[in-house]
Formats: sequence, structure tokens, C-alpha cells
Amino acid sequence: MTKAFVTLFRRVYQGLWLRRFLFLGLLTVVAVTEITLFLSSDKAYASCGCLVGTCSSADCSAASNQLQQYHDDIVQHTEDEFDDDLDAFEDWLIDEFFEKEVIPAMAEMTTQMNAVAMQEMSIIGAFMDAKIQLDTQRLFQQLQAEAHKDYRPSDDFCWFGTNVRSMANSEIKGTHNTIALSETGLARQIGNANANAAPSAEQDYRGRWAQFVDTYCDPKDNNWLVPSAIPAPMVAPPYGQLSGLEFACDRDANFPGPAANRGGPKGATDPWRMNIDLDYTRLVEEPRTLDIDFTNAARTDDEEDVTAMSRNLYGHQVLTRDLSRQKLMSENGKKLYLELRSVAAKRTVAQYSFDSIVGLKSAGTGSNLAAGSQTREYLASIVKELMPTGAPDAEIYELIGEEPSYYSQLEIMSKKLYQNPDFYANLYDTPANVSRKKVAMQAIELMLDRAIYESQVRKEMVVSVLLSSKIRAKQRETNRQLVNASGGQK
Repeated sequence: MTKAFVTLFRRVYQGLWLRRFLFLGLLTVVAVTEITLFLSSDKAYASCGCLVGTCSSADCSAASNQLQQYHDDIVQHTEDEFDDDLDAFEDWLIDEFFEKEVIPAMAEMTTQMNAVAMQEMSIIGAFMDAKIQLDTQRLFQQLQAEAHKDYRPSDDFCWFGTNVRSMANSEIKGTHNTIALSETGLARQIGNANANAAPSAEQDYRGRWAQFVDTYCDPKDNNWLVPSAIPAPMVAPPYGQLSGLEFACDRDANFPGPAANRGGPKGATDPWRMNIDLDYTRLVEEPRTLDIDFTNAARTDDEEDVTAMSRNLYGHQVLTRDLSRQKLMSENGKKLYLELRSVAAKRTVAQYSFDSIVGLKSAGTGSNLAAGSQTREYLASIVKELMPTGAPDAEIYELIGEEPSYYSQLEIMSKKLYQNPDFYANLYDTPANVSRKKVAMQAIELMLDRAIYESQVRKEMVVSVLLSSKIRAKQRETNRQLVNASGGQK
């Protein structure tokens, strides 16, 4: 680096502009010297008489040459002296002043400037690091604050997460009960073995009548009258004072019979179950949960009641059992039996809607979870907030069921939950929790849409079968005309 500075300085110093400047100065000195010599030569001429013609031309020429020689010597001497002084000045300027003074000073200045620049860069880097660090800390603090805000526990959201735990199991269990009811009804129609209706239609009637007398008969039906208002013919033996269905509802006597057997218990053993085999509103529509579980061997009252109602509604008269081997081997018998199976199939389509509703309301799995985590307790807490203060828990479970059905759980999550004013007040929550509640509500809505869709599919199937039955007579007539026209069976 020092050699580069020296070379640069030499080139600048030895440039033409500097030499020209020095040469002009030299010419100025020579001109001044010549003028002085000229004046002195005039005096010499005058002293030697050249001016007045006293000197010869040779002397004058020799004097002139001598003067010219002096002039050239002075110029040469001046140039030599100037060059020597200039070289000495150049050597001093470069070797002494520039190399020993300027270059070390510039090197020290460069070193200082580098140090200052590095220090400045370090300061700027520290500022940049501090800025990045502060921005990072602020970002972390912002994300931490958002996380604390977004993941703050919400009791309202837990209502959804806690109460839907057993809905899938309850739905599957309800589907199983629906299939069991459907299979039971089909077995009754086609006379499957081990069924009461298997031997004959009369046996089906006898079994259902015995069940009616012991379980569903209400003596006050059929215009029951108080004893004082009974007409005289009915007071006389062998009937005694009987009216309404008292005659039919006597469980321990077969009228007419011995008088000792009259006057025993009459009507259903459980007053609540009187006529419930035909009261759809009281048996199926109003309750949210039915004590129905065909997965175990125990038989409950609700299971018996819905089965009896199903027999009253669908296929009151079962298909004939009078099918001998000879009849079934004939072509006409085969045809008739296939038509009977067609009737049974249509009855199962109609009965399936009833079975599906019963399956939806059959007992769920709300109390079959681990101890301390029963879903029914959380469902009951939702309903309890809607009931009057001090309402006993027994009334709550009487409403939703000891083991709430899928229908009951779905009703609570899609209806009862939103009847509580606290739900809307608690929507004043963090945006994240509100979004979570919205997603949970959409999930419940999907469950409702699915249940509605399945109901629409069942409705379409029933309407389709009904339409097919409506046009059956015309189809037969058209087929008969076609046979007559062609002369053979098609």
C-alpha cells in the first residue's frame, strides 16, 4: 500500500503540468539574468569603446561570443542547480516527508478509521440484534397471550364434548333394537318356530287375549257403570253385578263359571299399563327413553308393550299356517304362498318406521361408562337448570330416562341446551371458544340432518309400497287381459 502511494505521488510530481510550471519559472530567471548581462555588456562595450568605434570588430565579436558563452554557462548552471535542488527537494519530499510523515500518518488514520468503522458496524449490529431480539420477544409474548386467550377453558364448550360421548354407542344400540323388533314382527308373520303365532292364527289370538286380560284390560271401558246403575238383567245370576269390561278383565275366572270364582281381581295388574298397547302417545310419542334393550335376556314392560302395540298396528291377523305339503307342491299353491310373502314384506316396510322410532327411544349407554363419568349425570344437569328450583333428581331421570336414549340425548343437545339463557350470555367469550361452539353446533346439526334424512328414506319407501299396492288391481286386470288376448300365461 505504501509503494502504491509513493508511485502515485511520483507520477503526479513528475507530470507535465508541474514540469511546465517549473520551466516557466526557469525561463523567467534566465530572462532576468540576460537583461542584467545585457546591461553589463553595454557597459563593457562602452568601456572598451565598441560603442564609439574604438574597438575593432574582432574584439567586439570575441566579446560577444564571450558573453554568449557566459550566458550559456549561467543557463546551464542554473538548470543544473535547479535540477539538483529539485531532485533534492523531490527526494526529501518523498523519502522524508511523504514516506516518513504522510504515509505513517495515513496508515494510522486508516487503521483508526477501520477501527472506528468496525466499532460502528458492531454498534449497528448490536442495534439490529437488539431489534430482532425485541421483535422476537414481542412475537412470543403476543403468541403466548393469544394462546392463553384462545385456550382458556370454557365450561359451555365442555357441554358439547362431555354429553356426546355415548351418543354413538346409543345410536348403535338403538339400531340393534330396531332390527330385533323387525325380526320379531317378521317371525310372527311367517310363523317362525318358537313364536306364539307359529301354530296358527287362532293361537296368536289366544296368546294376545291372555296378555290383554292380564296386562292391558281396563274394566271401566265399554260403558262401565256403578253397581247401583246396572240394569236388572245383568244383576241376576250367573253374571252378578257386571258392566263394562269387568267380565272380560277378570283374571282368575273364566265366565260363565262357578260363582266362587267371580269377583276376583279385574283389569291390568299395573294401572299405568291399562290400554297402553293401543295408546301410541303415552307409550311411544311422549317418553324420551323407553326401557328397551334386546341385547340382554331380561324382558321389560316397555319391550312387552311395544311388541303388543306392533301386533295391533301391523299384521293384526297373521298369515295362514294351513299350508300342507300337497298345497305347496301345486303350482297354484306356490303362487299363493309367494303372494303371502309379498304381503309380509309390505308389512315389514310399514312396521319398520314404527320400529325405527322405538329404536331411537330405546335405552342408551349413558350410565355404562366408567364410574364417575356417566354421561347421564351431565345430561341431567342441563335439564335440571331448566326445571323449577328444588326439583328432585327422580323427576329429571323420569323425563330423560335412567339411561337416556339416542333420541333423548339428541333432543337435549339440539334443543334443551339452547333453552337455557346462560348459553347465550356465555357467548360473550373469546373468539376461539365461540368458533369451537359454532363447530360443535354444526356437528349436532349434522346428526339431526342425518336422522331427518333416514326418516325421509323410510317415508319414501312406505309411499313406494303404498303406490305399488294401489296399482296392484290394475296390474292384475291388465295382465289378465293380456293372457286372454295372447291365449297363454305370460
